[in-house]
Amino acid sequence: MRYLYILLTLFLTTIANAQNPEGKITGKVQNKNKEAIEGASVRIKGSTQGTITDKSGVFTLPNAGKGTHTLIISSVGYQTYTFKLDGKSDSSTPVEISLHEAVGNLQEVVISGNKINTQVEYMPDIHNNYLIAGKKNEVIQLNGVNGNIAEKNARQIFAKVPGVFVYDMDGTGNQVNISTRGLEPHRSWEFNIRQNGIITNSDMYGYPASHYSPAMESIERVELIRGSGSLQYGAQFGGMINYVTKQADSTRAFSFESQNSGGSFGLFSSYNAIGGKTGKLTYYAYYQKRHSDGYRKNSKSDAESQFVSLIYQFNARLRLKAELGRSKYVYQIPGPLTDDMFYQDPQQSTRSRNYFNPDIYVPSIVLDWKLSDRTQLRWTNSGVFGDRNSVMIDAFANVPDAIDPATNQYKNRQVDIDNFNSLTTELRLVHQYQIGSMTSFLAGGIQYMNNDLHRRQLGKGTTGSDFDLTLVDPNWGRDMHFKTSNVAVFVENLLYLTRKLTVSPGFRIENGATDMTGYIKNYKPEDIPNTIKHNFPLFGVNVQYRLKPDSRIYAGFSQAYRPVIFKDIIPGSVLELADKNLKDAEGYNLEAGINGKIGDVLTYDIGVFQLLYKPFGSGGS
Repeated sequence: MRYLYILLTLFLTTIANAQNPEGKITGKVQNKNKEAIEGASVRIKGSTQGTITDKSGVFTLPNAGKGTHTLIISSVGYQTYTFKLDGKSDSSTPVEISLHEAVGNLQEVVISGNKINTQVEYMPDIHNNYLIAGKKNEVIQLNGVNGNIAEKNARQIFAKVPGVFVYDMDGTGNQVNISTRGLEPHRSWEFNIRQNGIITNSDMYGYPASHYSPAMESIERVELIRGSGSLQYGAQFGGMINYVTKQADSTRAFSFESQNSGGSFGLFSSYNAIGGKTGKLTYYAYYQKRHSDGYRKNSKSDAESQFVSLIYQFNARLRLKAELGRSKYVYQIPGPLTDDMFYQDPQQSTRSRNYFNPDIYVPSIVLDWKLSDRTQLRWTNSGVFGDRNSVMIDAFANVPDAIDPATNQYKNRQVDIDNFNSLTTELRLVHQYQIGSMTSFLAGGIQYMNNDLHRRQLGKGTTGSDFDLTLVDPNWGRDMHFKTSNVAVFVENLLYLTRKLTVSPGFRIENGATDMTGYIKNYKPEDIPNTIKHNFPLFGVNVQYRLKPDSRIYAGFSQAYRPVIFKDIIPGSVLELADKNLKDAEGYNLEAGINGKIGDVLTYDIGVFQLLYKPFGSGGS
C-alpha cells in the first residue's frame, strides 16, 4: 500500500502540473557573450524553491505558482542578479538572464615558508569517526622524518615516539617490527595494524602478524594509539597503528611523483605514483620496487608493492572509496649465528638455500554517508588474502647445510605455506548531541569477521638452492584449517563536562569461536579438532583535561584480550597434546600522563602505565 500511495501521489502531481502550466517558470542563464552558464543557482526569493542550470544554461521551476515572483540568480565568478516576474507575462515563454562578471581588487598576498615540523604531533578529540580524547596517541609526519624511508628504518621513523621498542629482525627493510609496554615486537603483531583505517593483520585470530608491507614512500603519516583505545578498533594489548597513504592532488587532473634511492649493498628503490581529480572522481596509484643484496652473505631481498585508490563523491553527503593494496617480497635468509660466529664475522652466512616469501592483497570498499549535520555513518568492507611461504633448512647454527657424500646432493628442504582468507565488515555510526551548551559525541557499531587460515607445514621440498616451493612428496606433515567467525558490538560516549574536561566511558562485547580442523602426521584424527570460544564483555573509560589547545592531562583504563593463535595449539611433537579448554589471554591497560608543546621548539610527554597480561588459561571462556 505504501508504494501504491507514492505512485498515486506522483501521478496526481503530474496531472496537476499539466493542468497548471502557468505555474512553471523556465529560462536560460548566460554571460554577456551569450555563452551558457552551467551550475548557476536560481531560487525564488522568500521561498525554499530553487534549482541549478544545466549544461545549456537552462533551468525550470515547475511549481512556482501564480502571481509576482522575484528570482535570485548567482554563480561563482559573477555578480548576483535579481529578476522580477510581474505575473502578467506568458509563463510558458522562457526568460533570458545575463550575468556580469564579478570584478574586484585582490588583496596583497604574502607567501612565506615554514620549517617542516619534525616533532611528534597529537590527534584531535574526534578523528575519522574515532573518539581519541583521553587516549595516549602520537602522529608522525613522514615528510618531517630525517631517516631512511626507502628501507623502512623503524628506529629512525619512530625515534621521537617515547616507549616504542624496535626489533630489527633481518635488516631488509621489508617489515616494521615494533612494540610498546614490554610486548613482543615480532611483525608488530600485538597491534591492530591498519592502512587508511583498513585492517592489514594477516589473521587477527590465527596469525595476527602483518605480512602486508607497503612502500614507506607512499605513507604521509603514521598514527599510533595505545591500548586504552582498544574498545573501538579491536582488543589488542598494544593498541593500533594506522599507516595513512598520501592523497591525490585534487587541484589537477593528473600529477606524477617519482622517488628513487640507491645505497650500499646493492640497494636500489624506485617509487612512482600518479594521482589527480576529474569531475567527482579522485584517484591515486603507485608502483614500488626495491632490490638489496643485504649486509650479510646470502641475504638478497627483492620487494615490490602496488596500491590503487578511487574515491567517488556523489554529493556533499555521500562518498564511496575503493582501494586495493598489494605487497610481495622474497628474502633469502642467511641463517642463524652463534655468539662466537657473530664476534668472528657478523656478515657471514650459515645458509644459502633458505627463503621467505609473503604475497598479500588488501582490498576494501568504504561508504561514508552523512545522514545529517550531526550524524555520520561509515560502512567498511575489507579483506586480507594471500600467502606466507618459506623453504629452508630449519636447524641450529652449528648444524651445517652440507652436501651428503652418499648422494652428492644437499638435504631436502622443508616447505611451509600459509594461505590467508580474512573478511571484515564494520558498520560505525557517530552522532553529535547537545547537553546544555556542550556538544558531545556517541560512537557505536558492529564488526563481523570471518577468517580461514589454511596452514600446510613440514612438506618435503627439493634439494636445490633457488626459491622453489615444489614438493617431492605430495603429503604434508601438517595440513590444517583455523576458521573463525566473530561478532563484536562496541559503544563509546565522549561527554564534554566543560569545554576543557571530557570523560569517555565505553564497552565492547565479543561473541564468536575459532575451530581448528585438519591433519597432523602421526596423530589420531580425534586428537586434532579444537575450538576456542571468544565470549566476553570489555569495559573502559578515559578522562581528559585540556590545559591549552596543544596541551592536556589524560588518564584511561581499558580491558583487553589476545586470542589463542594457531601456533599455540599445534602440538610440537607426538608427546604433546593441546588443551581443549584453552581460553584467550586477558588483562587491561591503565595509563595516565601529560603532553603538549612549549612554543615551536619543545614537545613533552610524561606518562605512567600498568599493563596486566594474563597468559592463556583453561576452564572455558
